[in-house]
Amino acid sequence: MASIATRRVDRMLSAPPMALSNVTQIACKYGKTNECARVFVRDYVPLMAYGNGHLKFHTETTNITGQEHCMVTLGSGRVITLNFKLYRYPLQVLQRILDVAAEP
Repeated sequence: MASIATRRVDRMLSAPPMALSNVTQIACKYGKTNECARVFVRDYVPLMAYGNGHLKFHTETTNITGQEHCMVTLGSGRVITLNFKLYRYPLQVLQRILDVAAEP
């Protein structure tokens, strides 16, 4: 998977920040060989942090590939766990987080 194109990053930064007021924490644990998770953490986590200073991020790499997940903690205390093995592209993970954040 290639890095996000410069033009795409410029477009995202010139747009209003993502509204993630309902999300308080995102914790990712993934294997070093999981390309989708690596790209998500490298390219999309900084974009989510932009304009959402209240968010706490935690990432951890592991050699065990069976425990790859992203835990999204909502303001209500509810925790949503996303299994990285079910996603092929990092944009799908981002979209799921945005969907969860928009839920009441």
